Amino acid sequence: MAVVEYKLHAVGTNAMQAPHWMKDGGYWRNPDDHTMVGWVPDNSEFWVPDTVVTLTRAEFITRQLGIHAAHPMTEPADPADPASEPTTLTNEQVETQAGTWYDNFHAE
Repeated sequence: MAVVEYKLHAVGTNAMQAPHWMKDGGYWRNPDDHTMVGWVPDNSEFWVPDTVVTLTRAEFITRQLGIHAAHPMTEPADPADPASEPTTLTNEQVETQAGTWYDNFHAE
C-alpha cells in the first residue's frame, strides 16, 4: 500500500468527501493547506491521479513535524483530573507517533 496526501472533493454546495480512489483516509489534516493523509493499494486496478503525493515514512514524519511546528500537537488532558490541561508533544513524541502510525498502516 502507499501512504498518500490528498484533498477532499466537492460533492455539492457545502459538502465534501474523500476521493473514491482512497482506500482509507481522513487522517492528519494539515490546517494550512487542508490536505489529509490516507492510503491506497500499491498495485491497484483502480485509477489514482498522478498528482497525488506518495509519502515515504521519512517524508510523512517530516510532514508531521512541519504541522507540529506551526500548530503544536497536544496530548489530551487527564480525564480523571478536571484541573489538568492538554500538554504539548515534543518533537520526539511527534516523530514516534507518526512513525508508529505509518508502520501500522504498512503492517495491514
